Amino acid sequence: MSYCTHSVLTGLVTGLMLLASPLQADNKANHNHAGDQEQFRTLFAQLGSDSFPIRQVAQQKLQEAAGKNRELILEQSLNRYFESNDPEVRYRLRSAMFGIVGSSLRKEGFIGIRMMDAPVPFLNNRGNAQPERAVQILSVLPDTAASRAGLRLGDKIIRLDGNPFDNNTPAYFELSKYIRSKSSGDTVKLSLKRGIEEVEIDLVLGARPEGMDENRKAEAFSEWMDQQKIARGILKPGNEQADNKQPNSSENPLEFRRPSIQIVPDQDPKKRK
Repeated sequence: MSYCTHSVLTGLVTGLMLLASPLQADNKANHNHAGDQEQFRTLFAQLGSDSFPIRQVAQQKLQEAAGKNRELILEQSLNRYFESNDPEVRYRLRSAMFGIVGSSLRKEGFIGIRMMDAPVPFLNNRGNAQPERAVQILSVLPDTAASRAGLRLGDKIIRLDGNPFDNNTPAYFELSKYIRSKSSGDTVKLSLKRGIEEVEIDLVLGARPEGMDENRKAEAFSEWMDQQKIARGILKPGNEQADNKQPNSSENPLEFRRPSIQIVPDQDPKKRK
């Protein structure tokens, strides 16, 4: 075989191999997608199993799978939720979607103290006592941002990131609101009165413990579910608040709306074993 012919054949083989590479990649992707679809179908089917452990594990795996493709899992779960007449399957799907939507919320900041409003007297230019808002620490929770930063019982927080508290607002309320507007891992500067000394501490916020954000998660899930119902024509725009409004809710502006689909503790129907 001549050198020229060998070069041509080598070029043709190389070209065919390069052409086959994307086709193989596409086939692999399609195979993986088909495998995922089969896994999802299996999990959805197991949600209605007569065995409680199987149902429980299937729900957990469904929520874990959302880590890879959140929107796909939510879409398929919602479709099956509306299609199913099995109360157990609907309960499991609702619980899984609640967990997925709630887990995507921003991790609010958390200090880890019990506190009360405590005005601190300061001397103005004329030497007269001038009250200023402050937060007095009543206790420090162990293994929290507060304990790690060295906050103590009796410390009085007088400034947040250099800003004094508003005299027209309870200081503990303003502190709580400010910290929750931050995210876990953010740093805030606390100015303290500790005895006669003034101390400044850079505190790295922790995350609110599990269970303290249930109202926030329920509100987020309710709003998400309302949006999905509107998109599917099940609910008319503007009706979602009327459907979920609680009696006398206007009297308490901090009260969260009840979810359009009630979130209840894990109690199995009669068929659970």
